[in-house]
Amino acid sequence: MLMDLRERIQGWIAYAIIGLISVPFVLWGVGEYFSGGANKPVAEVDGLPISQQAFEQAVSQQRQAIIQKLGGSVSAEMLQSLNLDQQVLDQMINERVLRVFVQKAGFRAPDAVVADLIRSEPAFKTNGVFDVKKYEAFVAARGTTVANFEAGLKQDIVMQTLENAISESTIVTAPELDQIVKLRDQTREIGMVRLERARVVDTVPAPTDAQIEAYYAAHKAEFIRPERVKLRYIELSPQTLAPSVKVTDAQVEQAYADYVKKQKAQVTRSVRHILIAVPKNADGAAVEAAKKKALAARAAIVSGKTSFADEARAVSDDPGSKDKGGDLGEVAPGQMVKPFEDAMDALKVGEISEPVRTEFGWHLIEVTKESHPDIKPLADVRDKMVAAAKERQIEKIYYDEGEKLSNQSYEHPDSLIPSAEALGLKVQTSDWLNRNSGTGIAANEKVRQAAFSKEVLKQKLNSNLIELGANHAVVIRVDQHEPETPLTLAEVKDQIAKTLKEQATDKALADAAERIAKTLNAGTDPQAAATAAGASWVAPVWLKRTARDAPIPAEAIQAAFALPPAPAGQLASKALALSDGNEALVVVKAIKDGDPTAISEQDKQALSAQIQQAQAQQTLSVLLKALRDEAKITINQKAEKAVTP
Repeated sequence: MLMDLRERIQGWIAYAIIGLISVPFVLWGVGEYFSGGANKPVAEVDGLPISQQAFEQAVSQQRQAIIQKLGGSVSAEMLQSLNLDQQVLDQMINERVLRVFVQKAGFRAPDAVVADLIRSEPAFKTNGVFDVKKYEAFVAARGTTVANFEAGLKQDIVMQTLENAISESTIVTAPELDQIVKLRDQTREIGMVRLERARVVDTVPAPTDAQIEAYYAAHKAEFIRPERVKLRYIELSPQTLAPSVKVTDAQVEQAYADYVKKQKAQVTRSVRHILIAVPKNADGAAVEAAKKKALAARAAIVSGKTSFADEARAVSDDPGSKDKGGDLGEVAPGQMVKPFEDAMDALKVGEISEPVRTEFGWHLIEVTKESHPDIKPLADVRDKMVAAAKERQIEKIYYDEGEKLSNQSYEHPDSLIPSAEALGLKVQTSDWLNRNSGTGIAANEKVRQAAFSKEVLKQKLNSNLIELGANHAVVIRVDQHEPETPLTLAEVKDQIAKTLKEQATDKALADAAERIAKTLNAGTDPQAAATAAGASWVAPVWLKRTARDAPIPAEAIQAAFALPPAPAGQLASKALALSDGNEALVVVKAIKDGDPTAISEQDKQALSAQIQQAQAQQTLSVLLKALRDEAKITINQKAEKAVTP
């Protein structure tokens, strides 16, 4: 509802600002995130602070929004790569300079306008009348105050005024619109020469030792082994705990008995019934009369005068099953009311019940078919039952063992041996790992974070218990540590040789494509030129710039549309390294502009609105840059870096 209220006073500029300012500031009130505090502010804009608390809250909200949007599958590395701290700070500064601008420009939102907006909101009304308590409860539920909430609405109205000013300054003329349609709907006849990397790579000579050494000397800064450690660790997992878990024959037999009981209980019956309805307010005489009718129907069926199905069609009051001879289909346990189900459970297949009283009336019930899930012999399910029993026992002892491991590693912080002896587990050793990657337990980010923490790396203490998953935890300590180290030429020689070979192959492909382009400009047929160069020719097809599933890859289509028209008598072409490692020479044979007269007036108006919005957004970006250039902005780098993912 909050978004609905705000959308009533926001248009395109709300979305433009979201692109530049995606933090939902309204959640805590515009007056609060610039307030001061005991801590040094993260930044100041024209002397007004952006507090550390507000900044941290904004970063947290942005992070949670990303995690929620991606379904929770977001690693810390991914969040760190997004550089959220800097993005959020930029967004908050943008917000502030825009607010200052509209205030200095004299934009104001009268109190009466804000009051009318709030009083007209249906969610704040009771029986059509504005309800102050509802309004105050709504504001309080969002963790802000009435004053701050209303200040936010005022600011939104002011921003709408800015929107109107910018929108009115952007005009799309008819000739501009026609030109855009011509470009948007343009088609080009595009062909492509394709040079396969595999045909060229063997012709490229291997780099010499001198070339490898020269590359190494010029790129030493790239060949650094990051700081790394090896760990000693104790692992609690189903695999490490399994040897201590024993499953007895008695436990297996009990599990099998439970399984058999469960399978037998999962009965499915095909059932039909006849209902003689009894109204809820019926007196005793009416109830008895209905029962006699049910008894008469049963007697007719049992005597063979009629079938159950025919009698159901004749006398049943259940409209859902009457025309189907009373058939209810398959009925599983729990589907019917209790008196009906109890009677049904007591019947054998083909047996007809005595009249059964329920809240709906009197029923005659017949079970026509009964089926149970298969019950497998113990030999077939024994292994599965043993595994399940072990899993249950492991789950029970895991928490006790985990607590014991946590306590032992804390009481003996300088060694894992006492913990291993107390739990009867082995101390294991990992391979090398760095802050960003590792194998085994070090593939888990929690382990790497703990390994490079001050306590574990610098103080050489055991880590806390690290939960890696269900019934899976470790305690670690550093075994070996190597600081960041330059890699020797011998260590990277093969890597450099591969890089130089790839670069030489790239150049050979690009040179071949350029040679083909020259022959095309000299008048050679593209097919012939491609064949002569040992390449393949993709015949030209007419394509739009948005074409998909074409014989020419999308990246080549985009390159073709970036080409200017060729001089008369020549073909426009461009060499292009494809993402699959091969090379292409994109060739444009002809160009047809889109037809502005072919689109409807409605489509023209929609396109005009899109263009106007894009121009307005560009104007806003230019305005923001100018405002930031003029504003006095001070950033406290230390405070900003204090926020970590």
